[in-house]
Amino acid sequence: MKKSTNGGVALRAAIGTTMWGVGGILSNIIFNTSHATPAWLVSMRLTWAGLAMLAYGLITHQPLLRVWRNRADALRLIAFGIVGVAMAQFSYLLAIFYGNAAIATIMLSLVPAMITVVVCVSDRMWPRPIDTIAITIALIGVFFLVTDGNVTQLHVAPLAVLWGLVAAVTGAAYTLLPRPLLQHEPPLVIVAWGLVIGGFLMNWITPVWRVPTGLHAWSWLFIAFIIFGATFLAYILYVSSLKTLRPAIASMIGNLEPLTATILSIIFLALGFHFLQFAGIVLVLAAVCMMSWVPKKQRV
Repeated sequence: MKKSTNGGVALRAAIGTTMWGVGGILSNIIFNTSHATPAWLVSMRLTWAGLAMLAYGLITHQPLLRVWRNRADALRLIAFGIVGVAMAQFSYLLAIFYGNAAIATIMLSLVPAMITVVVCVSDRMWPRPIDTIAITIALIGVFFLVTDGNVTQLHVAPLAVLWGLVAAVTGAAYTLLPRPLLQHEPPLVIVAWGLVIGGFLMNWITPVWRVPTGLHAWSWLFIAFIIFGATFLAYILYVSSLKTLRPAIASMIGNLEPLTATILSIIFLALGFHFLQFAGIVLVLAAVCMMSWVPKKQRV
Protein backbone atom coordinates (compact mmCIF):
# COMPACT_ATOMS: atom_id res chain seq x y z
CA MET A 1 0.00 0.00 0.00
CA LYS A 2 2.81 2.40 0.88
CA LYS A 3 4.54 1.80 -2.46
CA SER A 4 1.26 2.44 -4.25
CA THR A 5 0.74 5.67 -2.31
CA ASN A 6 4.29 6.85 -3.04
CA GLY A 7 3.75 5.98 -6.69
CA GLY A 8 0.68 8.22 -6.79
CA VAL A 9 2.57 11.06 -5.13
CA ALA A 10 5.45 10.66 -7.58
CA LEU A 11 2.97 10.72 -10.47
CA ARG A 12 1.51 14.02 -9.21
CA ALA A 13 5.00 15.51 -8.98
CA ALA A 14 5.82 14.23 -12.47
CA ILE A 15 2.66 15.78 -13.91
CA GLY A 16 3.53 19.10 -12.25
CA THR A 17 7.09 19.24 -13.60
CA THR A 18 5.95 18.14 -17.06
CA MET A 19 3.43 20.99 -17.03
CA TRP A 20 6.28 23.42 -16.35
CA GLY A 21 8.09 22.12 -19.43
CA VAL A 22 4.94 22.43 -21.57
CA GLY A 23 4.42 25.97 -20.24
CA GLY A 24 7.89 26.94 -21.44
CA ILE A 25 7.14 25.67 -24.95
CA LEU A 26 3.81 27.51 -25.08
CA SER A 27 5.53 30.71 -23.92
CA ASN A 28 8.05 30.25 -26.73
CA ILE A 29 5.24 29.91 -29.29
CA ILE A 30 3.46 33.02 -27.94
CA PHE A 31 6.66 35.08 -28.26
CA ASN A 32 7.20 33.81 -31.82
CA THR A 33 3.66 34.59 -33.01
CA SER A 34 2.70 37.84 -31.25
CA HIS A 35 4.06 41.04 -29.74
CA ALA A 36 3.74 39.70 -26.19
CA THR A 37 6.74 40.48 -24.01
CA PRO A 38 8.24 38.39 -21.19
CA ALA A 39 7.30 41.11 -18.68
CA TRP A 40 3.62 41.06 -19.64
CA LEU A 41 3.40 37.27 -19.67
CA VAL A 42 5.06 37.07 -16.24
CA SER A 43 2.58 39.68 -14.94
CA MET A 44 -0.32 37.60 -16.23
CA ARG A 45 1.13 34.36 -14.91
CA LEU A 46 1.98 35.52 -11.39
CA THR A 47 -1.04 37.75 -10.83
CA TRP A 48 -3.81 35.34 -11.74
CA ALA A 49 -2.06 32.18 -10.50
CA GLY A 50 -1.27 33.93 -7.22
CA LEU A 51 -4.84 35.09 -6.68
CA ALA A 52 -6.13 31.61 -7.59
CA MET A 53 -3.74 30.01 -5.11
CA LEU A 54 -4.74 32.42 -2.35
CA ALA A 55 -8.38 31.55 -3.04
CA TYR A 56 -7.50 27.85 -2.91
CA GLY A 57 -5.71 28.42 0.39
CA LEU A 58 -8.76 30.21 1.78
CA ILE A 59 -11.07 27.37 0.71
CA THR A 60 -8.77 24.75 2.24
CA HIS A 61 -8.46 26.78 5.48
CA GLN A 62 -4.74 27.52 5.23
CA PRO A 63 -3.25 30.02 7.77
CA LEU A 64 -2.74 32.71 5.12
CA LEU A 65 -2.06 35.67 7.44
CA ARG A 66 0.11 34.05 10.13
CA VAL A 67 3.37 34.56 8.24
CA TRP A 68 2.84 38.35 8.23
CA ARG A 69 2.75 38.62 12.02
CA ASN A 70 6.51 38.24 12.36
CA ARG A 71 8.53 41.08 10.83
CA ALA A 72 11.55 38.93 9.93
CA ASP A 73 9.31 36.34 8.27
CA ALA A 74 7.43 39.05 6.39
CA LEU A 75 10.66 40.59 5.06
CA ARG A 76 11.95 37.20 3.97
CA LEU A 77 8.64 36.47 2.25
CA ILE A 78 8.83 39.78 0.37
CA ALA A 79 12.41 39.00 -0.70
CA PHE A 80 11.25 35.57 -1.85
CA GLY A 81 8.43 37.09 -3.90
CA ILE A 82 10.73 39.64 -5.56
CA VAL A 83 13.91 37.63 -6.15
CA GLY A 84 12.81 34.00 -5.96
CA VAL A 85 9.57 34.37 -7.89
CA ALA A 86 9.35 37.57 -9.98
CA MET A 87 13.01 37.79 -11.02
CA ALA A 88 13.25 34.02 -11.49
CA GLN A 89 10.19 33.89 -13.75
CA PHE A 90 11.16 37.07 -15.61
CA SER A 91 14.74 35.95 -16.33
CA TYR A 92 13.52 32.49 -17.38
CA LEU A 93 11.07 33.94 -19.93
CA LEU A 94 13.73 36.38 -21.14
CA ALA A 95 16.00 33.39 -21.76
CA ILE A 96 13.18 31.83 -23.79
CA PHE A 97 12.52 35.13 -25.59
CA TYR A 98 16.16 35.55 -26.68
CA GLY A 99 16.81 31.84 -27.14
CA ASN A 100 14.26 29.06 -26.86
CA ALA A 101 12.48 27.00 -24.24
CA ALA A 102 14.90 24.07 -24.42
CA ILE A 103 18.01 26.21 -23.88
CA ALA A 104 16.36 28.20 -21.07
CA THR A 105 15.18 25.10 -19.23
CA ILE A 106 18.50 23.29 -19.54
CA MET A 107 20.25 26.38 -18.12
CA LEU A 108 17.73 26.28 -15.28
CA SER A 109 18.98 22.77 -14.52
CA LEU A 110 22.10 24.41 -13.09
CA VAL A 111 20.06 25.33 -10.00
CA PRO A 112 21.20 22.28 -7.96
CA ALA A 113 24.83 23.19 -8.67
CA MET A 114 24.18 26.79 -7.59
CA ILE A 115 22.52 25.59 -4.39
CA THR A 116 25.40 23.22 -3.61
CA VAL A 117 27.95 26.02 -3.96
CA VAL A 118 25.93 28.47 -1.83
CA VAL A 119 25.30 25.92 0.94
CA CYS A 120 28.96 24.85 1.04
CA VAL A 121 30.14 28.47 1.26
CA SER A 122 27.59 29.45 3.93
CA ASP A 123 28.30 26.32 6.00
CA ARG A 124 32.05 26.60 5.42
CA MET A 125 32.38 23.03 4.24
CA TRP A 126 33.72 21.26 1.19
CA PRO A 127 31.22 19.71 -1.22
CA ARG A 128 30.98 15.95 -1.50
CA PRO A 129 33.37 14.50 -4.10
CA ILE A 130 30.37 13.43 -6.21
CA ASP A 131 29.03 17.02 -6.10
CA THR A 132 32.38 18.41 -7.24
CA ILE A 133 32.45 15.97 -10.14
CA ALA A 134 28.80 16.73 -10.97
CA ILE A 135 29.35 20.51 -11.01
CA THR A 136 32.34 20.05 -13.32
CA ILE A 137 30.28 17.84 -15.62
CA ALA A 138 27.42 20.36 -15.60
CA LEU A 139 29.78 23.20 -16.60
CA ILE A 140 31.24 21.09 -19.41
CA GLY A 141 27.70 20.28 -20.52
CA VAL A 142 26.70 23.96 -20.64
CA PHE A 143 29.92 24.73 -22.54
CA PHE A 144 29.04 22.13 -25.19
CA LEU A 145 25.45 23.34 -25.32
CA VAL A 146 26.23 27.01 -25.99
CA THR A 147 29.39 26.62 -28.12
CA ASP A 148 28.97 23.21 -29.81
CA GLY A 149 32.65 22.72 -28.96
CA ASN A 150 33.78 25.83 -30.86
CA VAL A 151 35.33 28.28 -28.37
CA THR A 152 35.42 31.09 -30.93
CA GLN A 153 31.67 31.20 -31.65
CA LEU A 154 28.51 30.89 -29.60
CA HIS A 155 25.73 28.74 -31.07
CA VAL A 156 23.26 30.29 -28.64
CA ALA A 157 22.40 34.00 -28.42
CA PRO A 158 24.56 35.64 -25.70
CA LEU A 159 21.48 37.24 -24.11
CA ALA A 160 19.84 33.82 -23.87
CA VAL A 161 22.91 32.49 -22.04
CA LEU A 162 23.05 35.56 -19.77
CA TRP A 163 19.39 35.40 -18.78
CA GLY A 164 19.59 31.62 -18.46
CA LEU A 165 22.38 32.02 -15.90
CA VAL A 166 20.37 34.70 -14.08
CA ALA A 167 17.41 32.31 -14.06
CA ALA A 168 19.61 29.63 -12.49
CA VAL A 169 20.83 32.02 -9.77
CA THR A 170 17.33 33.30 -8.97
CA GLY A 171 16.02 29.74 -9.20
CA ALA A 172 18.45 28.84 -6.42
CA ALA A 173 17.08 31.81 -4.46
CA TYR A 174 13.59 30.36 -4.96
CA THR A 175 14.71 27.24 -3.12
CA LEU A 176 16.94 28.81 -0.44
CA LEU A 177 15.09 31.99 0.57
CA PRO A 178 11.88 30.40 1.86
CA ARG A 179 13.62 27.49 3.62
CA PRO A 180 13.34 29.01 7.15
CA LEU A 181 9.68 29.91 6.50
CA LEU A 182 8.81 26.37 5.43
CA GLN A 183 9.85 25.07 8.84
CA HIS A 184 6.68 26.51 10.39
CA GLU A 185 4.43 27.54 7.49
CA PRO A 186 2.62 25.41 4.87
CA PRO A 187 4.43 25.44 1.48
CA LEU A 188 1.20 26.40 -0.29
CA VAL A 189 0.92 29.60 1.76
CA ILE A 190 4.50 30.65 1.01
CA VAL A 191 4.18 29.93 -2.72
CA ALA A 192 0.81 31.73 -2.92
CA TRP A 193 2.14 34.91 -1.31
CA GLY A 194 5.33 34.69 -3.37
CA LEU A 195 3.27 34.63 -6.56
CA VAL A 196 1.10 37.56 -5.41
CA ILE A 197 4.11 39.67 -4.37
CA GLY A 198 5.91 38.86 -7.61
CA GLY A 199 2.75 39.66 -9.59
CA PHE A 200 2.44 43.04 -7.83
CA LEU A 201 6.03 43.93 -8.78
CA MET A 202 5.63 42.80 -12.39
CA ASN A 203 2.39 44.77 -12.75
CA TRP A 204 4.32 47.85 -11.74
CA ILE A 205 6.68 47.12 -14.67
CA THR A 206 4.08 45.94 -17.21
CA PRO A 207 0.45 45.79 -16.05
CA VAL A 208 -1.76 42.93 -17.18
CA TRP A 209 -4.27 45.30 -18.78
CA ARG A 210 -1.65 46.51 -21.28
CA VAL A 211 -2.55 43.71 -23.68
CA PRO A 212 -0.07 43.24 -26.57
CA THR A 213 -1.15 42.99 -30.18
CA GLY A 214 -1.06 39.86 -32.30
CA LEU A 215 -2.68 37.49 -29.81
CA HIS A 216 -5.03 34.91 -31.33
CA ALA A 217 -7.76 32.83 -29.76
CA TRP A 218 -5.36 29.91 -29.35
CA SER A 219 -2.82 32.32 -27.81
CA TRP A 220 -5.29 32.99 -25.00
CA LEU A 221 -5.78 29.25 -24.55
CA PHE A 222 -2.02 28.88 -24.21
CA ILE A 223 -1.92 31.76 -21.70
CA ALA A 224 -4.74 30.17 -19.69
CA PHE A 225 -2.77 26.91 -19.52
CA ILE A 226 0.41 28.76 -18.49
CA ILE A 227 -1.50 30.48 -15.66
CA PHE A 228 -3.75 27.74 -14.34
CA GLY A 229 -1.96 24.61 -15.57
CA ALA A 230 1.77 25.33 -15.66
CA THR A 231 1.69 27.61 -12.60
CA PHE A 232 -1.33 27.17 -10.29
CA LEU A 233 -1.95 23.42 -10.71
CA ALA A 234 1.70 22.49 -11.33
CA TYR A 235 2.86 24.17 -8.11
CA ILE A 236 0.09 22.54 -6.08
CA LEU A 237 0.89 19.08 -7.49
CA TYR A 238 4.65 19.42 -7.00
CA VAL A 239 4.67 21.22 -3.64
CA SER A 240 2.13 18.81 -2.14
CA SER A 241 4.39 15.90 -3.11
CA LEU A 242 7.41 17.24 -1.23
CA LYS A 243 6.00 16.14 2.13
CA THR A 244 6.11 12.49 1.04
CA LEU A 245 8.85 12.14 -1.57
CA ARG A 246 12.51 11.91 -0.63
CA PRO A 247 14.47 14.96 -1.84
CA ALA A 248 16.50 12.74 -4.17
CA ILE A 249 13.36 11.41 -5.86
CA ALA A 250 11.83 14.90 -6.10
CA SER A 251 15.02 16.20 -7.71
CA MET A 252 15.07 13.34 -10.20
CA ILE A 253 11.43 13.98 -11.12
CA GLY A 254 12.35 17.64 -11.64
CA ASN A 255 14.43 16.51 -14.62
CA LEU A 256 11.19 15.89 -16.50
CA GLU A 257 10.88 19.66 -17.02
CA PRO A 258 14.02 20.09 -19.20
CA LEU A 259 13.40 16.74 -20.88
CA THR A 260 9.85 17.77 -21.78
CA ALA A 261 10.99 21.18 -23.01
CA THR A 262 13.76 19.69 -25.13
CA ILE A 263 11.62 16.97 -26.73
CA LEU A 264 8.72 19.36 -27.46
CA SER A 265 11.14 21.97 -28.85
CA ILE A 266 12.43 19.45 -31.35
CA ILE A 267 8.89 18.38 -32.31
CA PHE A 268 6.96 21.68 -32.34
CA LEU A 269 9.65 24.36 -32.74
CA ALA A 270 11.71 22.40 -35.26
CA LEU A 271 14.86 22.93 -33.22
CA GLY A 272 17.82 20.81 -34.16
CA PHE A 273 20.78 20.21 -31.87
CA HIS A 274 24.24 19.27 -33.07
CA PHE A 275 25.85 16.21 -31.55
CA LEU A 276 27.96 18.11 -29.00
CA GLN A 277 25.00 20.29 -28.03
CA PHE A 278 22.87 17.21 -27.41
CA ALA A 279 25.77 15.68 -25.47
CA GLY A 280 25.83 18.85 -23.38
CA ILE A 281 22.14 18.41 -22.51
CA VAL A 282 22.79 14.82 -21.45
CA LEU A 283 25.77 15.88 -19.31
CA VAL A 284 23.78 18.58 -17.49
CA LEU A 285 20.93 16.18 -16.71
CA ALA A 286 23.40 13.50 -15.63
CA ALA A 287 25.04 16.02 -13.28
CA VAL A 288 21.67 16.80 -11.68
CA CYS A 289 21.10 13.07 -11.12
CA MET A 290 24.53 12.75 -9.52
CA MET A 291 23.91 15.65 -7.13
CA SER A 292 20.60 14.13 -6.05
CA TRP A 293 22.26 10.83 -5.11
CA VAL A 294 22.17 9.89 -1.43
CA PRO A 295 24.04 6.86 0.02
CA LYS A 296 21.67 4.01 0.83
CA LYS A 297 22.48 4.07 4.53
CA GLN A 298 21.48 7.76 4.72
CA ARG A 299 18.13 7.41 2.93
CA VAL A 300 14.91 7.87 4.85
